[in-house]
Amino acid sequence: MATYETVLREAMSLPADERELLVCELEAETGRSGARAPGAGRDWDAEIKRRLDDIHSGRADLLDDDEFDRLVWGASKPDADTH
Repeated sequence: MATYETVLREAMSLPADERELLVCELEAETGRSGARAPGAGRDWDAEIKRRLDDIHSGRADLLDDDEFDRLVWGASKPDADTH
């Protein structure tokens, strides 16, 4: 039977996409939530970078607090004193 150290060493020698697939399989096998598709981390990193670039370049339309509240709550915004 393989030891933890042997399996870990062999897993670490895999290409990154195969390591991600292994992580997904292990998470699914153990019933842990958060299992994700291989490459999802890279995809999210790219999306976050794109959004930050849009903000820093001025391409993103940002909302101030009042605009956000109107968009989310409309006329039915809860009173802050009731929470």
